[in-house]
Amino acid sequence: MPACTASAYRAIQRHEVVTAVPAECRGLSKAQVSQAATTAIQLAADIGPKSHWRRRVTADIPWVKALLTWPVPVIQVPSAGVGTGGSPPGSLLGAGSEAGVRIAALLAWLLTAASGGYMLIRWWRAGGRLRRTAAAVPPVVVLGHAGLALLGLGLWAVFAATGWAAVAWVAVGVLTPVAGLGMAVLLIGLPSPRRVAAPAARGRSGGGPPALVITLHALFAVTVLVLVITAAVGAG
Repeated sequence: MPACTASAYRAIQRHEVVTAVPAECRGLSKAQVSQAATTAIQLAADIGPKSHWRRRVTADIPWVKALLTWPVPVIQVPSAGVGTGGSPPGSLLGAGSEAGVRIAALLAWLLTAASGGYMLIRWWRAGGRLRRTAAAVPPVVVLGHAGLALLGLGLWAVFAATGWAAVAWVAVGVLTPVAGLGMAVLLIGLPSPRRVAAPAARGRSGGGPPALVITLHALFAVTVLVLVITAAVGAG
């Protein structure tokens, strides 16, 4: 949904008529695609004076009309003052400022990196080695996932400090291979740790990453994806 909304939002901003369902929206139901387009229209209409909300919504509908299966609700958004400008929403969920979403995404990304680093360290101390086995992904997948995630984190820190929309979208682009490589590691598994002969050594080092940490890492990653796309769309 966030990616579909971002695609519709870009079409509105560029004044490009959408004639077919974008790749970002494929796999969604017609109702979900329509909701994403509706959200994009409302986001685009919220840039500028609140007093012109209805007119902007009406003007933006034709760009993504092919994605709509129901009329867009034209509702006046509450503003700080009559006829005054307002800042665009920083969240597709309609809550929080743009800066707040940026920081929330940064914190979620830090938690994701911390949990991922913990899993790698625990696996290494258990006797793991970055080698290819029949039951594991290639080492380059593990290292690529971690390296690209850190690169994206650095880019997002720059965006959080500067507000440069271009940097935000580059970070979103980096997240795509990060998510794909992460799914590969999750589904196929880390390269198998070597066997530790002494039971005492096994007890000290522990086994693979706990299921709870893996689950938290996945939840943090999903949260990062949603918040990052939300903040990037809000930045323009």
